[in-house]
Amino acid sequence: MQQNCKNCGTYLQGRFCNNCGQKADIHALTFSHIFHEVFHAFTHADKSFLVMLKKMIVEPGKVTWEYIVEGKRQRYYNPFTFFLLVTAINAFVESRLLTLRENIFHDNNEYARLFNVYNKAMLLIIIPCIAFAFFALHQKKARLRYSEYTVVAMMFFSMKTTIDIFVNSINYLLVYAFHLYRGLDEYFFYILAVAMLVAYADRQFHNQRYKSSFIKSITAGLLFCLIIAGVNMFIVWAFLRHFNGLGVFNMYGFRISG
Repeated sequence: MQQNCKNCGTYLQGRFCNNCGQKADIHALTFSHIFHEVFHAFTHADKSFLVMLKKMIVEPGKVTWEYIVEGKRQRYYNPFTFFLLVTAINAFVESRLLTLRENIFHDNNEYARLFNVYNKAMLLIIIPCIAFAFFALHQKKARLRYSEYTVVAMMFFSMKTTIDIFVNSINYLLVYAFHLYRGLDEYFFYILAVAMLVAYADRQFHNQRYKSSFIKSITAGLLFCLIIAGVNMFIVWAFLRHFNGLGVFNMYGFRISG
């Protein structure tokens, strides 16, 4: 065993560095070690990706409150990494779904392709807008900073993206097996379901400090969906309207054609 930590150089007195926390025994990066680390990151202990996936569906408000307000940062999988991972996974599943639809139905899905490619850039607009809406709605009683509501918005959006992964996976199976063109998320009831889920998360979050009104939580859910739909529609109006032949794009029951 080396006498000094390979990461920070601190003298080692046990199995872990007491300065940076790195293991004293560092192995070569073999394929077996890489597989072990990936498997460990997704499945091990309370901070695993899969556990976070479950918690963001079952108790998103509680997880968000404990991480942001109570400072329980080591208890959960890093929410920023989680946000990036679920966004990337959903983009991949959605891309495969679009390819399958194009192969089966021979249609043009350039609207959806553009949203898929520029999704991360759009989030730079959507997340701050949602955060401001939540801040304006709850700040007087919750007494949280706008920066904290930005993290709330990000984590709630991670919850929605987690749902989207499952929905897009089901859509893929429906297209592949039954050749059903419209997905579950292309109907108006989907936006209502998302609004209710966000309202549930919002109420669960704010009830940790004060008894949030049902009306405020419903309003938060509706604002969440309206902001996402509004930004998407603005992108279509401001940028894509100048192009012809971009095919069709269904969003929350509305059909857009180019």
